[in-house]
Amino acid sequence: MGAVEVTTVHAGNLFINLADVMTEKHSAGIYAWWFIASNELAHQAVVGFFLISGYLVGGSVLIELQSGRPFLGNYFIHRFARIYVVLIPALLVTSALDWIGRSYFAESGIYESSMFKDHFRTSLFFAAIANLQAIYADFFGTNGPLWSLACEFWYYVTFPLLAIPFAHAYSPMFRTVGFVAGVALTIALSLPPSWFLFGYLLWALGAFATLVPRPLIHSRFASLSLYIVAVVIIRLLLRGQILEAFPLLRYIADLLAAILFLNLMAALRVAADWRRTPLGSLIHQRLADMSFSLYCIHMPALILIFAIIDHIGGSRWPQQLATAAHWLVLAGVLGTTVLASFIFSQITEARTREARRALRTLIDRVEAKHATGAFTKAICQSTDD
Repeated sequence: MGAVEVTTVHAGNLFINLADVMTEKHSAGIYAWWFIASNELAHQAVVGFFLISGYLVGGSVLIELQSGRPFLGNYFIHRFARIYVVLIPALLVTSALDWIGRSYFAESGIYESSMFKDHFRTSLFFAAIANLQAIYADFFGTNGPLWSLACEFWYYVTFPLLAIPFAHAYSPMFRTVGFVAGVALTIALSLPPSWFLFGYLLWALGAFATLVPRPLIHSRFASLSLYIVAVVIIRLLLRGQILEAFPLLRYIADLLAAILFLNLMAALRVAADWRRTPLGSLIHQRLADMSFSLYCIHMPALILIFAIIDHIGGSRWPQQLATAAHWLVLAGVLGTTVLASFIFSQITEARTREARRALRTLIDRVEAKHATGAFTKAICQSTDD
């Protein structure tokens, strides 16, 4: 659902202008939209995404550490396949959509706006493949949301290395080298001003939450209510001049929301009938299966649609005060973007298992060809395929 919230907010920012929401009378639905489709709630969705990722991926590392088995080879195969089976096609789609927009709908001006100007360099494409966007390089093209993927990727890489001293299946020398590499990478990635380090804290909270046997608050209703109240307060109060005067409030609020969210996850996890909760429903499963794809391609798709509609409507129509026509267009845009992402996911995300097998086969062939012996076995051996 987080990817849907982020996509909805980005689409709303492009196609729905509610500049008069505080000065003119509107329906309850308009005020509800203003509250829900906000940058703050999109930010909280990203916070939740980091926590869930840490819980699932970082938590799996902690489980493997306790198993006493070598696991790094299988772990990295799974993570790299999961990322790159979507990322590389997403960057190619970004290139294609941006080229169409810049070539045929440039008069909209959005591609030369301050947000995207000079972001179409080939070097940024390769920086994005290396997952350095928003850390050591600007994001590529119009695909700004990929900044969070760069952070995620390096959490995947560094976390098991930082934890490797506790993996007794490996030799002392291997654990020492791995730990030093993890520390060096983490320091290097933390040097530029970015969200990497604070995001790592959130991600690690998610990982270590798997070690907590029971939630602080057992009631799912109470846990959900507390989280909603906290997010509502954050949404209404942490804006504009308050954040400018007290920027640390942003981090305090994110930590508070993170703790309450993790407690909610724990409360849902221990519930006997968790499959009947929203997190276990069929529609959520379907959205989860395509959420990565939606997150990776929605922005260039939305920007191109904006440029096309601006070209057709003229006079900066998408940015005029919202009318019924704007809401209809928004519904169509969201439906088109989700459908396109679903099709994209069937070509990419749905093939993750096959990509993992192919990567495993490639590594086995390289090992056999070069007879790399014990070192490769130490990395790649795992009983979990």
